[in-house]
Amino acid sequence: MRGQSWSKTDVGLIRANNEDAIWADDGAGVYVVADGLGGHAAGDLASRITVQSISGAAVQLRELANKADRQGDEASRRAVFDKLQAVVEHANNEVFNSARADEDLRGMMSTVSVAVLARSAAYVAHVGDSRIYLVRDNHMDLVTVDHTLAEELIRAGRMTREELPTFRYKNVVARAIGEKATVQVDLLYVDLRTDDKILLCSDGLTDFVVESEILRTLRRYPAKPAKALIQTANDHGGGDNVSAIVVRVEETSEETAATITTVVPLETTQKVTLLGQLFFCQHLNDSERMKVLRYIHEEIVPAGATIVTQGEQGYDFFLLVAGTANVTIDGVLVNQLTAGEHFGEIALVSGQHRSASVVATEETRLFRMSRSGFYDLSQKDQAISVKMLWAFSQQLAQRVTELSHELVEAKQR
Repeated sequence: MRGQSWSKTDVGLIRANNEDAIWADDGAGVYVVADGLGGHAAGDLASRITVQSISGAAVQLRELANKADRQGDEASRRAVFDKLQAVVEHANNEVFNSARADEDLRGMMSTVSVAVLARSAAYVAHVGDSRIYLVRDNHMDLVTVDHTLAEELIRAGRMTREELPTFRYKNVVARAIGEKATVQVDLLYVDLRTDDKILLCSDGLTDFVVESEILRTLRRYPAKPAKALIQTANDHGGGDNVSAIVVRVEETSEETAATITTVVPLETTQKVTLLGQLFFCQHLNDSERMKVLRYIHEEIVPAGATIVTQGEQGYDFFLLVAGTANVTIDGVLVNQLTAGEHFGEIALVSGQHRSASVVATEETRLFRMSRSGFYDLSQKDQAISVKMLWAFSQQLAQRVTELSHELVEAKQR
């Protein structure tokens, strides 16, 4: 895929200085929005440093995304995320060190939201309360999660979303570039389709314009969407700097033939829902499941194809999204799996040999997660992996209890 973008940043009607900074490069497929914090020239400098640092790596990010497109394996996908994280961490270091070196710049920080466009997906990095939306078929879904005090209170159940508009500290950012020597970066993978739109924006838009009106504005002004969004924010008071980048996803000519034979991926919201049905993801919230999705590979296998073979080393977990598969042990049919069922979860924590073979009985759509992917998740998002491992231990304990009861009953017979 390639993107055609429209971008604009504006000081608004109240502020004297624009502390937002943006970058849109259709050639590299890299888009960045940053919102500076700290007041005066400091916020302006923080966002500018952040954008310049990330834009300087645009060519490398594009090359890695192209490689991931060609190879389609987990290692190449992870290389894009590793580079994205390194680039954002470098920007964080530059802002943090600049603030430490100059007393007048102490406290300067910035948000950042980055989207790297690949052939059929966007790689996303996010810190702070700027936002990225996916617009598809007259629907707009929020991809990122605001790193604010308010959102933390809502997730903790200490405040409702209905209370948010009147919450005094709703704009207090809980995580930002330059706040500390290290930064935690949200990394996300979002499947794309032709004619999708990606909206990157600062809170100067979302604080003053509700999402339904943002969507109406995008539909009403397709030729100049970023300009129209800025004007809409200013029409609603323009109380903050406002920035918007709108990227329309286009199909390149060389992709047309391949696209005809490619099964359309599930929507991200569908994937999040499916993950919620897995025992080891039931304790995760939607934003945490979104992070898990970057390690999920969607695959289609034809009828009669062997998914795993009895006796081989197991490194992957599978979830059947659609279709059916037979499970055999020593050639004997022992089970038939249908949509929603899974197998191979032990492979995520132990590379044991497969105890059975699994063969698709019709064209089957699968989610696959590898052991190495789960390990990488545990390194980057420890809170998520702890919840997943706890769920594994709970199920293991249940299986041991059931086995003990079966042994007791067998001895009594």
